[in-house]
Amino acid sequence: MPFYSKVLETSCAKHVDKELRASHAGETGAVWIYRGALCAEFLLSLFIIGNRPSKTKPFIHEHLRTEKSHLAIFEHEMPLFRGSFLLPAWIAAGFVTGLLPRLLGHNWFFYTIYCVEQFVDKHYEKQCSSMIMLSEPPSNVINRFKECQIDERHHRDEALSLMTEQPTLLMTLWGKLVGSGSSLAVAMAKLI
Repeated sequence: MPFYSKVLETSCAKHVDKELRASHAGETGAVWIYRGALCAEFLLSLFIIGNRPSKTKPFIHEHLRTEKSHLAIFEHEMPLFRGSFLLPAWIAAGFVTGLLPRLLGHNWFFYTIYCVEQFVDKHYEKQCSSMIMLSEPPSNVINRFKECQIDERHHRDEALSLMTEQPTLLMTLWGKLVGSGSSLAVAMAKLI
């Protein structure tokens, strides 16, 4: 449904295409963060004696459903766009970003989600602001971005509320790495 390609100027269409590509890559990575976390849950369950319920498993399942619905928006409801050629890298990075912190503990995992969603919230805000300034703003795309942004803010706030301790220095450094990696991923997805 490439409605903008006929209506918008070529430069506007290229800009929207880059933004769609970056957000599609990000939502793909987000799905894989939760799949990595589920893999960690399975690995941890192999070593847990007794039947203690996981504090993170319901959170992971709920957020995975939301991220899958966001990905479906990009794959079925948005105008046609060229996907990132680096999608396999975003899948691997997402998986590791969910797996490692979950193996290190629920606070590590929730802090990671907080950092990721903090970045995503700002990124969606920046995207919407830049597209509103186009000569022919794609209101459908902007509205869908804003809907996703609301969910991401909820994820950020929920993750923060579930932390039971303040982030350690190591966690803070990890959070900075996650933010820098996310920023680099967006820049690369827009180009490649």
